Amino acid sequence: MARGPKPKYPIVLTPDEERPLRRLVAAHRSAQTQVLRAKVVLAAHGHPEWTNQQIAEAVGGTDRFVRKWRRRWVEHGSLNDLPRSGRPRVFSP
Repeated sequence: MARGPKPKYPIVLTPDEERPLRRLVAAHRSAQTQVLRAKVVLAAHGHPEWTNQQIAEAVGGTDRFVRKWRRRWVEHGSLNDLPRSGRPRVFSP
């Protein structure tokens, strides 16, 4: 039995939302930050009974990271970082 509280942000994906996430995870040239975030969302969708700690162990992250990206997906529907405050960059990354 899973220890810990039920996750605050349950994730239910439509097939149209799930398909691009699976492609992102499978692509060899995907940014690894995006891949880890997509794995969190897919694991939360595929195993709604899992706690954040169980998802973290499965994808190789921390429970804090899992909580953040579950919440971010539910609120924004995106795996991208939020805009940063301050002066825009002068040089591209």
